[in-house]
Amino acid sequence: MSDKGKQVDTSQVPDSDAQSALAAVMPVIADLLETGTRAFALGEWEDAIDSFGQLASITEQTFGSESPRYADGLVMYGRALLQHAIEQNALLAEKTLADAATGNLGKEDEEDAAGVPTKANINFEGEPDFRQIESLALEEGASSKGKEADTGEEEEEEEEDDFAAAWDVLDLARVIQAKATDSKSQLKYAETLMLLGDVSMESENFAQAVKDFSEALQVKMQYLDDSNRELAELYYKLALAHEYNQETTRALELMKDVQRILGNRLQIVEASDKEDDVAEAESLKEVLDDVASKIDEWKSPQKPIDFNAMTPEESALAERAKVMFKEAMESGKINDISNLVRPRRGVAEGESSGKRKPEEEDTEAKRLKSNEEVACEEQQS
Repeated sequence: MSDKGKQVDTSQVPDSDAQSALAAVMPVIADLLETGTRAFALGEWEDAIDSFGQLASITEQTFGSESPRYADGLVMYGRALLQHAIEQNALLAEKTLADAATGNLGKEDEEDAAGVPTKANINFEGEPDFRQIESLALEEGASSKGKEADTGEEEEEEEEDDFAAAWDVLDLARVIQAKATDSKSQLKYAETLMLLGDVSMESENFAQAVKDFSEALQVKMQYLDDSNRELAELYYKLALAHEYNQETTRALELMKDVQRILGNRLQIVEASDKEDDVAEAESLKEVLDDVASKIDEWKSPQKPIDFNAMTPEESALAERAKVMFKEAMESGKINDISNLVRPRRGVAEGESSGKRKPEEEDTEAKRLKSNEEVACEEQQS
């Protein structure tokens, strides 16, 4: 959705003499917003990054570096960078798994091999239990040779750059949005905190994700009622971050809040005979069943793998994986990426006084929306 047809907000323009310049710039802003929104909806992340990056730059020049409109542009830019990094991460994981399935994973020959470590992609719906496949996830980056290895390293560097850039621009937006106190601005601020939490989750910096989701929850609890599905999903994201941070007890406590809020919403829609409410009631029942299943999964102790019950082929594969993991550990090719994402200089130059750095650990963060994208027209309203 573009700004075409909307009344221009001139309150952020320095003086009245700038009106003609503003009139010339606004169609450009509207076009970039529309182009970027379309590209984002189609999953054309690079085009979205280009459009939203230009949009952020122009809004800063037009409205100033403290402008809410500039912050909106940064959020759209950061979200596109995040989605592109997630896609690249997933593609790398798929390639590695394909190599493993075809027997190419870990092959050695006379030529020198280069390690290409990768990370397991976090999926917010139907997450696999990474505790049981930790060794496989660590070993996903087994060696490959020559040009293929170089290409893999370049792809991962690009992915990591996108995660870092997403953190930079979203954290800068956070600094700007934190200064506004009205409810609409505060809810935008919470959305940005959630996106920062998503970056940390994808980068496996779960302690930082706990911190950002907790702050977002504290803000949203002030403005959303106790039957709002956005609030339930934010509780779920926070629970998930705690679970991946090896804090299952706290995660289970938060899942009770998820059930409570969804239950409140279910009571409301069940009392209505509207068609949409009837459909939502059925959807809520399914979600509550999924939440109950997730709680049971987290409560259940991890069962050790029974190697005696394996087929000969499975046993051979398991032994091969153990050897590969041992070799990788001894070679030092397994990297600690818990602190992967940290702000870099450049995007946020001059804003360092308000910026935070992601933390490697946050043992004090024991306190205490959706994964859906916030509509771009709301960002520009």
